[in-house]
Amino acid sequence: MDTKILEKIGLTNGESKVYLALLEIGLSSTGQIIEKSQITSSKVYIILQKLEKKGLVSHIIKNNVKYFQSADPDRIIDYLSEKSDELNDDIKSVKEMIPHLKKRVDYLSNTQETTMYQGSKGFQTARDEFIADLSKDDEYCVFGSEGQLSEVYKNNIRKFNIDNENLGIRTRLIYNIKNKSIKSLYFKFKLAYVRFVSFHIPSSIAISKNKVLLMAYGDEPVQVLIKSKTLANSFIAFFEDVWKQSKP
Repeated sequence: MDTKILEKIGLTNGESKVYLALLEIGLSSTGQIIEKSQITSSKVYIILQKLEKKGLVSHIIKNNVKYFQSADPDRIIDYLSEKSDELNDDIKSVKEMIPHLKKRVDYLSNTQETTMYQGSKGFQTARDEFIADLSKDDEYCVFGSEGQLSEVYKNNIRKFNIDNENLGIRTRLIYNIKNKSIKSLYFKFKLAYVRFVSFHIPSSIAISKNKVLLMAYGDEPVQVLIKSKTLANSFIAFFEDVWKQSKP
């Protein structure tokens, strides 16, 4: 497998080399990425930042060292979907390529405990990863942000809830009463239930049966996905206590 197909869908030669290198070696420091991709150290950080913004790479920090990993090849389809219709033939090519990519890597079946995503593309990738294990009649809970959301994020939330409705996934959300206008954002969704509390909510947090997603909005959004059933259960128990105190 060379880099030509990835270059056809909009990645540069350097981005293609780094992404394919990460697919093969898994969670890696920049030294390993440089060695595998043959990209110079002066360029590899810039390339990794660009891939993170496209939602194709994420990173974690261990012992003050940054490690990178590629997103599942299925995420290439999400990236392509935002392109114009002229790329439809390339989407088909990528779909045909994905099974071959998956055969080349074993690490895709293993998950990291904590993963950080950055940028608007990372925002979508983090949410997709968050619901990846959920199916019809499953539920996740959300402590909503108290800050004002831009139209970009409101549109992302609408799209996300449309996807949830199609999958049959329920959502319960708690916001501060000062943000009651947010209820109109969920008005049309039959599987989204919104309540309010009078006390401060420190951060936007989503909790599923085995994951916790911390979300910070703004010009440079950051999401931290923690895969831990123990932590998720703790947050869910707290959410249930708050839900009892909340009001429609």
